[in-house]
Amino acid sequence: MKHARNDGPDIAFRLARRVVSTVADDMSTTQRVVAGAVAALLGISPFGAWNKVEAQAEPLAAGTPVEVGPFEVIIEKAATADELGYLVPEPGNHMLAVVANVTNTGEVPEYSSKIGEAIPAPENVGIIPAAPLGEDGAVTEAAPGTGEAPDGANPSASPSPDEAELPSASVVNIEDGTSIGILNPGLTYRVALIWEQSGTFSGDEIPLRIMALEWIEESAGSLDNEYWLLLDEVAFAGQIPVEPAKPAPDAEAGAQ
Repeated sequence: MKHARNDGPDIAFRLARRVVSTVADDMSTTQRVVAGAVAALLGISPFGAWNKVEAQAEPLAAGTPVEVGPFEVIIEKAATADELGYLVPEPGNHMLAVVANVTNTGEVPEYSSKIGEAIPAPENVGIIPAAPLGEDGAVTEAAPGTGEAPDGANPSASPSPDEAELPSASVVNIEDGTSIGILNPGLTYRVALIWEQSGTFSGDEIPLRIMALEWIEESAGSLDNEYWLLLDEVAFAGQIPVEPAKPAPDAEAGAQ
């Protein structure tokens, strides 16, 4: 199912223009200028981009299917773990996984990175930011155990945790614990979208968003045609319960 855009802004603008044109004959020049400004505001609020609430997200709840672009997505749960297969966190951190059943309802294969783009990292829950790039494009790393900024980095220019760019999820096929690249049409995959999370997080739920995808038949700005475009628009949002990390088997054996 292709994502439909909201025609609200255009409808509001036409309505405002009709109201102004109806009474403009009896207005002075100053009054017409004011009315024009009012019409412009009506045209962009409360439906337009000027108002942050112009695209009201649909509710997202565990166990409820939603459609986004070529996918049907059922969020099953979120869980934390000390490690998840080949994904091992830094000491003191853990891995956060959002488990979902994803069905490709389209007619062609889709990259798993597309669902990774559509489900961004939850904000304000201690997700470890993406490593910054140096001037040469290489990932910069602090000297282990020093807490010092890497060579050439300006500590004062580093963004705060709330402002830092969060990484895309690692998408793993739960069936075999391997990274999955292609989602074939007509098939359902049980996947985990995984991020590294600070060990200081102790909440029992996370805010999760699913962004809108829009089908582009012909692109005026590039040579690419017929693809799903990620929009800066939240299609679904909700709180997902988090299962705490379970003790490792060796830890449980030692406690007995």
